[in-house]
Amino acid sequence: MRIKPAFACSVVIAALATAQGTVAQNRPAAPAAAATATNVATPAIAEKADRLLKEMAAYIGSANAFTFHADITFDHVLPSGQKLQFSSAEEVVLQRPGRLYVEWNGDLGARLFWYDGKSVTLYDPATPFYASESAPPDIDKMLAQLLPKLNFVPPLADLLYRDPCKTVHGNIQYGFDLGQNDVNGRTCRTLAFVEKDIDWQIWIENGPQPTPCKLVITYKNQPSQPQFTAVFSDWDFAPRIDDAAFTPELPPGTEKIPFATVTAAK
Repeated sequence: MRIKPAFACSVVIAALATAQGTVAQNRPAAPAAAATATNVATPAIAEKADRLLKEMAAYIGSANAFTFHADITFDHVLPSGQKLQFSSAEEVVLQRPGRLYVEWNGDLGARLFWYDGKSVTLYDPATPFYASESAPPDIDKMLAQLLPKLNFVPPLADLLYRDPCKTVHGNIQYGFDLGQNDVNGRTCRTLAFVEKDIDWQIWIENGPQPTPCKLVITYKNQPSQPQFTAVFSDWDFAPRIDDAAFTPELPPGTEKIPFATVTAAK
C-alpha cells in the first residue's frame, strides 16, 4: 500500500492486541522448522484475509467506470515531535481506459487533477498557476509514471488501478482477518496487514459490492508514526459522467508552470 497523505506479523501488532483471539483463529500456520530461509520469508496471510482483499480488488478493477467520496484525516508531525491532525474530502471520477478526475479540498488547501487520456493537469485554486504534462493513454500507465516522473500521485491512487491488489500484494508480510464491524451503518469485514514501512487496516463491505468502507495507514518508520485515514461513501458503479468532467477548468490568465513547483506546495 503506497497511499500517501496530500490517493493493503510474526506477532500481533500492538494496535490489534484487543483482537488477539480473532487473530489467533485466522493466523496462518507457522512455517515448519525445517523450512528454508526463503520459505520463512514468504508472506503469511490468513486465507480469508487474502481472499477478501482479492475479491475487493477484482470488483473495483473490473469496473469500467465508478465514482466515490472519501472523508480523510491525516497527521503532520512538526520538527518538535508534536503531531497535528488535518482533514480533507476527496471526490473521484474514473472512466476507463483513460479518464480520471480527482478533487481534493481540506484544511491545507485544495487540488484539482484531470486526466483525459492524453495529458495530466494539476491545479491549485489558491494560486494563478497550473501544471500539465503529456501522459500515456490508459490509467495504469499514467499512474505508474506520475510519482517517478512528476513527483505527484493522487491520494488513494492504489484503488484506481485495473488490479488494485497487484499494486500492494507484493509488499505484504503478514495479514489477518479481524472479524465483522460496522462503518457508518455499513457491515464490513476488517482486515489488517503489515508491510516493512507501514501497517494498515481496511474495512470491506459485506454483500454483492465488496467496496472499501474505511482505510487506516500507519507510517511506522516515520517520527511519531503519523496516520492516514479514509472513510468511503457514495460508491457508484453506473455513474452518468459528462465528458467535460475530464477537461481542465482553469480561470483566464492562469499560468502554466513545472509540475515540481505545484507539487512542492502540497
